Amino acid sequence: MTHRVFKRKEMMSVTKEVLTPCAALFDMMKRYGGISYKDLASLILSGKPLSDGVSPVSRINDRAWLSRFVVHAPVGSVQEQYFADFPSASLRVVARLKANKRKSLSSREILDLVTGEKGQEMIDALVACHQDISLYRNVLLRLVRESGFTENERAEMAMVVLVTAGCTASVRKAAEQVMSFSRTVHGAGMATPLVTPESIVVHSAVTDPVDPKPVTLVLFRVVDGYIAGAPYYLNAGPEGTEIGSLTLSEGAITDVGPDVSGKHLLLTCEGGQWYAQGLGSKFGTVLINGADHEEVVVELPQSERSDGEAIEAVPVNPGDELLLGASTRFMIMEGIDPTAG
Repeated sequence: MTHRVFKRKEMMSVTKEVLTPCAALFDMMKRYGGISYKDLASLILSGKPLSDGVSPVSRINDRAWLSRFVVHAPVGSVQEQYFADFPSASLRVVARLKANKRKSLSSREILDLVTGEKGQEMIDALVACHQDISLYRNVLLRLVRESGFTENERAEMAMVVLVTAGCTASVRKAAEQVMSFSRTVHGAGMATPLVTPESIVVHSAVTDPVDPKPVTLVLFRVVDGYIAGAPYYLNAGPEGTEIGSLTLSEGAITDVGPDVSGKHLLLTCEGGQWYAQGLGSKFGTVLINGADHEEVVVELPQSERSDGEAIEAVPVNPGDELLLGASTRFMIMEGIDPTAG
């Protein structure tokens, strides 16, 4: 199997309807990823209220509004504030694609969806609105051939490109977003090529280098809908990773809001499955399932717990989110700790 940044004539037949980039994004996710328009909207639209006091994501049940003002809106008419932070939205989309029970995709399949023949739909849409396709193809080519990132990381970056291009109809914005994302989240830039672009064909998984380090879970702090700060790689050892405002344990995460307890939550791994367990916090913890958005109580607030009530560990998976108290939210993804031996 080979990956190819699909390249064909950019002249579309006058009889063929070319979608806007936003409509192409929704169509691709539904057709190839099994994500409905409503579900995709819930992943990429902003939860911040607009001037009318209503947030875009709260309107996803209004099919007419979603179709007219987002999916099929004319290019340039959709304001960027309609959308969540593009990297955060992209990570949610990747998590949903991997967790989809009917049509789950691997990192390689996600990368191929964006950079292969299926991604031509977005290229056609960008051509139709006079975007710089050379820049777009260069970004995709770099992602396909970039050996400095793992396959998981390249799939995430590819989705940042696709989601940003779809939501903004701007190739330049997509390139800026993915280059910033690669530096701030994965600790390396994309600006310097690691290979010479002699051919757009790359090797398959058979010849790709094997990741020498084990995959773990990584937490990203989300503030006002945006990824904030560095990633936090979890300790898969028996001691796990504590989260709290005053915890002193090795590798603890203390980047939390004021309503998070001194020792609030413990994340551990047993038999390859990760678990979250409350540590007797005052304001409790809720897990938001990445596959169906259902809320699972990890630990009730102290005021709602019975004395001596046992606190059970709750399974957590990539794509889930953790809400500690009312102020601190973490997104959970897979990653490889660059400091691991």
